[in-house]
Amino acid sequence: MEQELRRSEQFLRLFRMLEGLLEKRYADQRVSSGSVVIEYLRDPDSAPVRAELDLCREIRNLLSHNADDSGEAVVEPSQAMLDTLEQVIRHVQHPRMAMDYGTPQENILFAHPNDTAVNVMRHMQRMGYSHVPVRDRSGLVGVFSPGSLFRYIENKGFEGLHDGLRIGELKTALDIDNERSEKYRFMRPDATLLAVREAFECRKARNSRLSVVFITEDGTRDTPILAMLTPWDVLKDSE
Repeated sequence: MEQELRRSEQFLRLFRMLEGLLEKRYADQRVSSGSVVIEYLRDPDSAPVRAELDLCREIRNLLSHNADDSGEAVVEPSQAMLDTLEQVIRHVQHPRMAMDYGTPQENILFAHPNDTAVNVMRHMQRMGYSHVPVRDRSGLVGVFSPGSLFRYIENKGFEGLHDGLRIGELKTALDIDNERSEKYRFMRPDATLLAVREAFECRKARNSRLSVVFITEDGTRDTPILAMLTPWDVLKDSE
């Protein structure tokens, strides 16, 4: 019985450690559920350990709030459950960060409004890129892709195409906020790979699937791009 009690105490100690890690994770966020563990269960990053964590949460509640007439816990966690809880803790401690799987800033192909579209497309073909952020001195002004060229042709017709066509002339077709444009999202540097993957997999309406996630300094389009991810970047690491 003494050994079992030690396991119970160890389980509760590990669970408190887990709660401490999650409190730090959500320190600057409002936890609507009132529980950091429940909040994490709703987090995309918990997917690989969600079932295990929910079971650990139930065991913790039984250990903390239930006892027999002598005051002893009504359940005792096995060594396997201690190992499972430690596995959950390791997952929380070492999440896979989206930044590590995207194209870093120094390798991103950027375009300027004065660049010719044909030259940008040649670089895209050579480097295997499907989307090119367009920026000037003020910052990001749009994203060039095959889709933006199609929208330009739709509006201007084929007669609008010429060898000297500059990226800036496609302005409305590059607009990130255009309802007919491809969908882009900006996320903070602490975004995890699983959070980005869920963003790509989420589809709220027809033709609303995300094309690119940009990691920026503060998660908005107004600060420099640190990395960019396409569905291929996250799905190729689905294992």
